[in-house]
Amino acid sequence: MRANRLGSAQIYWSVTQEGLLRRLISTLAIGLLSAKLYATPWIGTLDPQLHQDLITLSEFNLVDAAVNTYPVPWKGIADQILQINEQSLPQTARNAVVRLRHYLRQQESSNSRRFVELYGASDSHRFSSFDGEQAPSARFSQFTEYTDGAWSAQLGLNYDSGGKTHFDQSYLAYQFAGWTFSINTLDQWWGPGHSSSLMLSNNARPVPNIGISRSTAVASESQWLSWLGPWYFSAQMGQLEGNRAVPRARLWRTRFTFKPIDGLELGASWSAMWGGEGQPNDFSDFVDIITFRKECVSDVVTCDPELVTTKGNHIAGFDAKYTFQLFNTPTSIYAQRIGEDAKDGINVTDNANLFGLSTYVYGARVYIENSDTNIACIGDGNTITNCYYEHSIYTDGYRRYDRAIGSTFDSDAKQTTVGMNLHLDNADSIALQVSYIELNPDQTRPSPVLTNSVSEDVWYGTGFYQTTWRDFQIKLGATVSLRELQPEVKETDVTAYMNVRYALFN
Repeated sequence: MRANRLGSAQIYWSVTQEGLLRRLISTLAIGLLSAKLYATPWIGTLDPQLHQDLITLSEFNLVDAAVNTYPVPWKGIADQILQINEQSLPQTARNAVVRLRHYLRQQESSNSRRFVELYGASDSHRFSSFDGEQAPSARFSQFTEYTDGAWSAQLGLNYDSGGKTHFDQSYLAYQFAGWTFSINTLDQWWGPGHSSSLMLSNNARPVPNIGISRSTAVASESQWLSWLGPWYFSAQMGQLEGNRAVPRARLWRTRFTFKPIDGLELGASWSAMWGGEGQPNDFSDFVDIITFRKECVSDVVTCDPELVTTKGNHIAGFDAKYTFQLFNTPTSIYAQRIGEDAKDGINVTDNANLFGLSTYVYGARVYIENSDTNIACIGDGNTITNCYYEHSIYTDGYRRYDRAIGSTFDSDAKQTTVGMNLHLDNADSIALQVSYIELNPDQTRPSPVLTNSVSEDVWYGTGFYQTTWRDFQIKLGATVSLRELQPEVKETDVTAYMNVRYALFN
C-alpha cells in the first residue's frame, strides 16, 4: 500500500482491488478451517427470491422493517418472522413465512453450509432485473458460509467461461455494538424497483468494498431514534477495475432508509467516483469529495462560472414507497429520482426517474414500472442528452466492465415493464416480465448496452421457474428479444438458461 500524509500522520489509504481480494480470501480460508457455524448476517445473498418473500411480509404488514435495500440483515427480522401466526394468513403471505422460516432453520441448525452451482446459457444476458441473471454463457461456482460468534463469512469461487476467475458473492463481516463491519463483493440493490434501479443494481458485477452498515433494519430501542421507525444505514468504499480510462478509481457509496409511518419507506442514496491512477488519491482529497468542494473543468486560476463543477463524479437521489390496502389487498406505489449534476449548490439538473405500482392478483405479486434515463443535460431548457452516467474525467462512466452500475438499460433509455412473481405452496417460484425499451433514440453517442446499432426499440420478455428437489435448487429460464434496429431491419434473439445449485451439509 502507498502511504499518504495528512499533517504529520501517515494514512495508509490506497488499497488495490487485488490486495483487497487477497486479504479477503486468506482470512476466509483461515476461518473455514476453524469456525463453528451458526447463521449468515444477511437474508438471501445467494437467493434473491427470499428477499421477494420479505417484501411480501412487509407489504402484508407482518414484518416491520426497512426492506428496500438488498441484502437486508436477519437480526430483528428473524424474531418477527418466528412470532407470526401463519394459520390465518392469506396463502401468499403464508408461503412467504414458511419459506423464510425454513431457510432460517437451515441456517441455524447446520454446522456448515456449502454449495456448488452450475450455470449455463445459450448466450450471455443483455438485461438483468432484480432476480434475473447477468452471468456469462457458463459459470461454475463454489460457496461456503460460516459464522463464529460475531464473525461471519462467505467465500465464493467462480469460474466463468473464457477462463475468468473471481470471488463475487464473498464477504467477511464482524458485528459489534449494533453495527456490521465488512469486506465484501456482494450483489446489492438500492431502491424499490424490480426491473431496474437507477442508483445501484445487480446489472454489473459487484464492486469490491470495505463498508459499515447497521446490523438490523428494525426500529431502534433508543428514545432519540425511535421516531425514525425501522431504519437502515450503509456506507462503503469500493474500488473499480484496472482496465478503464482511470484505472482503479474509487467508489464511495452510502444509503439511508427509514419508515416514519406504517406503510411508508423513504430512502436517500449517494455515490461518488474519485481517485484512481493519475488522480488525487489521499485522504484530504476524499474530504474534498464528501464536502462537495468545487473545481474548474478547464483547471485554470480564473474560472468562468459556467465551468465550475463539483470534484469527483457524483450521483445521488431519493426513493419512496407507500403501501396501502385496496379492496383488502396490499397495493404499493413507489418512485426513485436520481440526479447527476448540480448547476449551483443543491440545484440538481440531470434527474432520471423511475415510477412503479404493484399489487397482488391470484396470489402473484404483479407490477408495472417505467424509467427514463434519456434526460437533458445542465437544465435551462437544454435538449442535449448523452450525459447520464457519463463524466469528462471518468470517461467509462458509472459502469463496471461496460455494464451500468445503476439502470440495467443504461443511459439514454426509456422503458416500461410489466411483471409478476408467484411463490407456490410447494416453495417453487415463477417469474415473468415483459418490457418495451427505447434505446438511444437520438442516435448519438450510443451507450454500451447497444450492440450492432446506434438506436434500437426492443420488446423484451423473460421468465423462469425455480424449484427444489432434495438438496438441489433448479432454475430454468429463457429470454426473447424482438429488436427493431431500423424500420427495415428486425431481429429476434432467444436465450435459454439453467442454474443448478446443490447444497452440501455436514
